[in-house]
Amino acid sequence: MKNIRIVMLLCLFMAPALAVWAKEPMQEFTKTINREFGTAADGTTALYNRYGTVNVKTWQNNTVKIDITIIVNAKSQREADETFKNINVNFTNAWGYVKAETMISETMTYGTGNWWPAKACGDDFKINYDVWMPATNHLDLKNKYGNAWVGALKGRLLAEIKYGELRAEAISNDANINIGYGKAFLSKVNNLSGQASYSELNVTEVRDIQIDTKYSETTIERANSIRITSKYDNFSLGTVDELRLQTKYANLKSNTIRSAYITAQYSDMDFSAVKEGVDADMTYGNLQIDALSRNFSNVSIVGKYTGVTVGVERGTAYRFDAEVNYADAHVPQSATVKNRSDANNREVVQGYLGSESAKGLVKARLTYGDFVIK
Repeated sequence: MKNIRIVMLLCLFMAPALAVWAKEPMQEFTKTINREFGTAADGTTALYNRYGTVNVKTWQNNTVKIDITIIVNAKSQREADETFKNINVNFTNAWGYVKAETMISETMTYGTGNWWPAKACGDDFKINYDVWMPATNHLDLKNKYGNAWVGALKGRLLAEIKYGELRAEAISNDANINIGYGKAFLSKVNNLSGQASYSELNVTEVRDIQIDTKYSETTIERANSIRITSKYDNFSLGTVDELRLQTKYANLKSNTIRSAYITAQYSDMDFSAVKEGVDADMTYGNLQIDALSRNFSNVSIVGKYTGVTVGVERGTAYRFDAEVNYADAHVPQSATVKNRSDANNREVVQGYLGSESAKGLVKARLTYGDFVIK
């Protein structure tokens, strides 16, 4: 592990010097590996690679075709052959299971002998996979220091991507992803689980998603259910039925949401439209709802050092019940206030707008945070 850390530092700080170091011109040398295996329609294809791309296409054949191209930049064929000898691909084939795994000698990357910084960073070689597999197969994909593309898939996807991008077409099954220092773009997936760290996650359409994130940017355009545990993140949500979020140091912007359940510290939450309700427990942050719909049922907010602003669609009847300490509470001038008290740094205001028996209730209990409903 210590050697790996040293290598990563060298890759970061020595990259500008690598091009200057070699005096002789570099040439490109290639080696190809081609394999084809029969498999079951509902089998599993596993692809584990490093330092290159993985391009996965799906077809109707019950076979897995794997074309691998190893590209080496070297001064001579002899030097290229030394690199080729240290790169191997292991194949495993049992009925219903096909696996290809890149194996790189440690002496080439961070050991002794012919080691040099470009090899450690993967700068003088690339290992690229082109794969055709049954659309109904499950895909087990790992790629480090490279990008991956996956065609339309009916089987499940298990993907681990580090220091690269994952782009996937429609997945009509479930997916589990682990993204680190990379990006993931999923056009459509059934149920999605996994984690993202120091990464960017983009999902166009998902049924249910349950994911842990940190130091990441997450964009979800359409979802039925979202469950996220996070810290140090930014979220951009489109149309969501139900959101459950537990976070620290985050920013969230949502377009249209039915219900949201939030536990947050040091975070800002901005909802453009809420159809049914919000239940939030927040410390050190801000909560803004631009428009509660006419048919909303309940908004309940507990906060410390948190400012709350709630907008309600024009013509909506609702009730309100707010208690703030060391702060101010503001309700519309046209509202009927049944109870108001302001003493000992504690303000209570209760009442309704439109109808005393209105279904919708906005309830707030705040300390050191103003409450505004409009």
